[in-house]
Amino acid sequence: MWRYIKYIAILIVVPVLLFKAGQRWESRGQGFRPYKIRSDLPYDPRWDIVCSDEDMASAKVALSQPYKYLGHGFQCYAFESQDGKYVLKFFRHQRLRLPEFVLALPSFPYFEEWRKSRILALSRRLDYLLRSCKTSWDAARRETALLMVHLNSTKDLFPVVTIKDPLEGIHHIALDRYQFLLQRKAVLIKPTIARLMKQGDVEGAKQCICWIFDLLVDCVHNDVQDTDGALIRKNNLGFLPAEGRAIYIDGGKLKKHEWKSKEFAKDLKRLYLLQKWLKEEHPALVKHFEEVKEKSIKRVEGYLASKGKAKQNEELVLAKDTKILVAESVPQPEEQEVQEEKEPCS
Repeated sequence: MWRYIKYIAILIVVPVLLFKAGQRWESRGQGFRPYKIRSDLPYDPRWDIVCSDEDMASAKVALSQPYKYLGHGFQCYAFESQDGKYVLKFFRHQRLRLPEFVLALPSFPYFEEWRKSRILALSRRLDYLLRSCKTSWDAARRETALLMVHLNSTKDLFPVVTIKDPLEGIHHIALDRYQFLLQRKAVLIKPTIARLMKQGDVEGAKQCICWIFDLLVDCVHNDVQDTDGALIRKNNLGFLPAEGRAIYIDGGKLKKHEWKSKEFAKDLKRLYLLQKWLKEEHPALVKHFEEVKEKSIKRVEGYLASKGKAKQNEELVLAKDTKILVAESVPQPEEQEVQEEKEPCS
């Protein structure tokens, strides 16, 4: 009896230990492996990017240097350029597809249904990510500080870039075959504000708060919305001090959106954790934060009101023109009688 229990225990424990060992091995160097950023996505015209010769030249200059591992989020691995000015991001494709062994398993009752539903869910997640990146380039390039977005495979368009992983391993990446984002490197908002306050530069810290609200107001003007509820917790906002503005470090949740009145005030609730941090660490900035917040809400409401009036005026003009055209197209009574007379009797 005990012998069988021992065998059963071994059959259960050994696979679990092997699985854990595999997980630990894969997690070395924060889990980065070149195969995790590869994909075989087919060409899709939805993801074509329109860029100028100037855009391409700027991107190639930024990519003409090696990059080293910077970190990763839920969606991307990030690498910093040697001069510290740029960040190169690759999608974490291993999170966007089922493992090969799962795809190779035979069909079992309920398992096949789960496998199909999981493939569909991952496909939708990938589609959402690509759509957000396309929106970032088309409608919020300045707000995301993007230099290039590459979503479809190309040929002889981009260079081979050298990247260094967390374990100091060197890899040569032919960018034409990878999906990637290239953007200017930003500094994080909390450390920047904390540094300025430590230096006694209260006005500089206040200006940083203004930059954050300016960014969010600009998104309203561009009909773009960021749906990331963990904007502050995940450090997805940053500053470009040399340019005097804030940007979205992660534009993976941007979408086109037609803003409505009062909606912007609700959207600002995502900054609650920043306000809480200011109360705890830098209470001298809280009043300024609240004042800028209220001014931003009024700016947006004023803009949306004027935009709504302009739209109404356009609709009135269009309706008036339509009535004139309809009136002109209706035959006069005399003409109608003539036409009726010309019609043959049945």
